[in-house]
Formats: sequence, C-alpha cells, structure tokens
Amino acid sequence: MKMTETSKLTIQTETSNELKSITRTRRVVDSMLWTIAGGSVVFSLMTGAPFVSTHSHWQWTGWLLPLLVDAALVLSLSADSILSRHGVKSGNWATGFRWVTGLASLFLNCWSAIAAGDWIGVAVHSIAPVILICSAEVSPVYRRKFREIELSLTDQMQEFTVTRAVSKKKTVVKDSTPLTKHQQAIKDGFLAGRKAGDIAQEIGVSPSYVYTQFKKMKTELDLTA
Repeated sequence: MKMTETSKLTIQTETSNELKSITRTRRVVDSMLWTIAGGSVVFSLMTGAPFVSTHSHWQWTGWLLPLLVDAALVLSLSADSILSRHGVKSGNWATGFRWVTGLASLFLNCWSAIAAGDWIGVAVHSIAPVILICSAEVSPVYRRKFREIELSLTDQMQEFTVTRAVSKKKTVVKDSTPLTKHQQAIKDGFLAGRKAGDIAQEIGVSPSYVYTQFKKMKTELDLTA
C-alpha cells in the first residue's frame, strides 16, 4: 500500500528531529571530552609539577613536563576529532601515542603517592589521568557512531527530498561537464534514491565525497524544478 503525502511528511519531520537530536548529542559529547581534558590538565599541573620540581635542577621548571605530556594527549584528541568526523580510524601508532602520553601523565600524578606507600593517594591521583585515557579511547568510537547515524538520517532526508521533487516535477539532474566514472555512478545512485554510504562503499570513495556530489546535484535539482 502506497504511503500518503501526509505520512511521508510526518516521517520526514520525525527524521529531521532525530537528526537534530543526534547532532546536539554529538556536540555535548565533544564538549564534555574537552571539559575532562581541561580539568585533567589543570589537575596534572597541580600534582605533577611539585613532583618534577623535586627531581629537577631548576625547580621553577616543574610545571613544564606535565604541561608537555598533557599537551601531547590533547594533540591526539584534536587529531582524532577531525578524523572521526570523516569515519577514519587513526591507526595503531596514534593509539600507542595516546597510551604513552596517558601513562606518562598517570606516572607524574601518582608516583609520589606510590613512593610514600599512600595507596589512597594513588587511587585519588590516578582518577583524572585514567578518565582522560579512557575518554581518549572511547571518544573516537562515539564520534564515528554518531557520524554514521547522522549520515544515515541525512540519507533519508535526501531521499525524501529527491523523491518528492522528481515525482512532482519530473526533472533530472543536468550535466554541465562530462562526468567521471565515479561521478556517473554517484549520479545514478542519487537519482535512484540510494544511500550515499552504500554508494561510497561500492565504488571505493569516501562518504564525504559522495555527500558533496549529492549536495551539488540537489542544488541543480532545485534550480531546474
């Protein structure tokens, strides 16, 4: 049984609202990650700086090493945040880098308590770096999953728009320049109402490239409608 126009509009509205909700949630996750990172850096400076000062020829430089360690971890978080938006995994070297910097931060925070046999102090001072290490590992996973959902919902919104425009106006996307093999495959999939993620996987290009082509064709479709 065919869906009525009202039913289609209802589904489209629900999909649009869900897409906005997912986007908001992803932004909250990003904000919380940077809040955790900022708090951990401040805590590490307060805890690690005195420890480093007692083992340095220049005591005033005690803040420098904890700051460098945490800056390295923040560097990794920043890189992962960009890669995750495009569904790209950073690889084993990046994972190793995060763990080395995370464990270095853990050492700077906890060794004074370990040397003193203060196991409660060890537990207290390990909380911030351990949370930061775990956040650094789980945040790319969250970002990729949220991105996959956003792309899927965007696909659905695109399908609703294209289907309605094509059915009402009986228009097609016009080519202003000759298309490459990949562009032709993307155009065919676009007009057939296929999902961009499926097309990207099929022809071996990034989803972001397919979405860019979809966006261009949608603009052309609107102009010819």
